[in-house]
Amino acid sequence: MERSVKQLFSNISGTYDLLNRVLSFGTDQRWRKKGVALLPHGKGVCVLDLASGTLDLSLAYAKKGAGEIVAIDFALPMLLTGQRKTPPTLDSRIHLVCGDGLHLPFPNHFFDAAMCAWGMRNIPNTPAALKEIARVLKPSGSFLILEFFKPSKIISKVFSKTYGRYVMPALGRWISRDNNAYDYLRRSIQKFYTREEYEEVLEDHGFEIIESRDLTGGVNSLILANCYGD
Repeated sequence: MERSVKQLFSNISGTYDLLNRVLSFGTDQRWRKKGVALLPHGKGVCVLDLASGTLDLSLAYAKKGAGEIVAIDFALPMLLTGQRKTPPTLDSRIHLVCGDGLHLPFPNHFFDAAMCAWGMRNIPNTPAALKEIARVLKPSGSFLILEFFKPSKIISKVFSKTYGRYVMPALGRWISRDNNAYDYLRRSIQKFYTREEYEEVLEDHGFEIIESRDLTGGVNSLILANCYGD
């Protein structure tokens, strides 16, 4: 992980949730609910939340039904912010790990499913990250991705060139008091894959696409894939 990106997320950890609510007009919560509804739930199910941030995706999953969650993020302040807002009824089911997505500290075939909301762009080597995720997933384990991919359709391109280029960075600076945070978000989206390109990378690294669709006119996207297994 690049140290500057880690420091950036550490700096905005206290305002991160507010920023997400404001910048997405609250739709980020609906996107998470749609995603976790596709994952397995039940006693004995263990799910990895990769680049978990302040635990919003972990909490959405925990509220949906039974199952254990291991939440890993490279920025400890983000994890601690999430821990402070976790209800006592869910605290025992969410286990926090400060670590690197390229070197997951878990044994092979450990998790029933993995999920990542808007964090894959922040891992500098996508193929290596996918290889690690495939390693820790059980055969046929599910992998849910919610992500701002590089725009490939007219609506999402217009949104990116207007709201994403001007409004989002300005609001981000005002709320977070950090001049770089949401400039980085815009740049990272433009440098990342389109959804179609990312699907190809997934298929090249041990995953089968089960579902893939745009949300909110392509501003956000959801992909559900299964690990091939051995």
